Amino acid sequence: MKFFRSLGRHISQGFKSIHRNKVMTTVSIIILVSCMLILGTFYLVITNIEENFNSIDHLNIIEVRIRNTCTPEEVEKIGESLTAICRNSPIITEDPVYVSSEEHLKRFHELYNDQTWSAFFTGELNPLRASYQITFTNFSDITEVVSIVSKIEDIELDGGSKAISAGDISSCIDVYRNVMSIKRTLYTVGIALMVILILFSLFVIGNTIKLGITARKDEIMFMRYCGATKHFIRAPFIVEGIIIGLLSALIALGLEYLLYVYALSGIVRSSSVAITGGEIAISPFSAHLPILAAAFVIMGLFAGIIACAVSLKKYLKV
Repeated sequence: MKFFRSLGRHISQGFKSIHRNKVMTTVSIIILVSCMLILGTFYLVITNIEENFNSIDHLNIIEVRIRNTCTPEEVEKIGESLTAICRNSPIITEDPVYVSSEEHLKRFHELYNDQTWSAFFTGELNPLRASYQITFTNFSDITEVVSIVSKIEDIELDGGSKAISAGDISSCIDVYRNVMSIKRTLYTVGIALMVILILFSLFVIGNTIKLGITARKDEIMFMRYCGATKHFIRAPFIVEGIIIGLLSALIALGLEYLLYVYALSGIVRSSSVAITGGEIAISPFSAHLPILAAAFVIMGLFAGIIACAVSLKKYLKV
């Protein structure tokens, strides 16, 4: 019972201190909320782009187009060489698939059957070449993908001539590199801004606590003379820091939801068009809510408690 009475007092004193220093508390919350929004926004943008990037099937396919001058024997030899490359790669689980020029033409008509100009392409006027398609598991090992492309370019026919040129190989390595470049830039900028704002928030919250200590200086002195423990004197200030942190997390979560629904979706879709040439799906905010809520609460508690601890140690010699 005594514990709950003490807890109630500490919480009451924490809210009173916040009310007493409304301006500094507001500044603390604004900075901390800004920090959380930056973290959450970069997380949502990167996560959506990365998830959709991994779900696009054609990105993990290397297409090796066969020259029209190749004989059936040479086509078979190229296939055997590609099979050997695939079986020696840790990111490829299937043998290459041969797609004839007729099959390419069929797929072309199925894809563009509503386009008038597609009727001009017929069996007699088929500009499409046969190809081998190699599907790998993912882009997690970009070095291995580059190595595979290099090995394909080294395939030789009888007589030592190159069977495949760089122009005959179609892959999405450049697309993946663009995604990784954007991802690294977002991470770098996001982390830099987050660190700066966290330092500012620690400073401002610390000064808010300091003002509370100054305002209650006589009361603190009286409690010390009456034999109050260090923990009893410190508790209300710690509660104040926790309240500021949790309130900031709650506000940031609400603002992040509004930002995600009305603004971020457009940003992510625009980024996807630049990267993949098509619009991607945006995952619902509820899918990210647990992670964001946990991150915001942890960040708020960390900032509030750390700033409080530093201020108490420096300005409250108990």
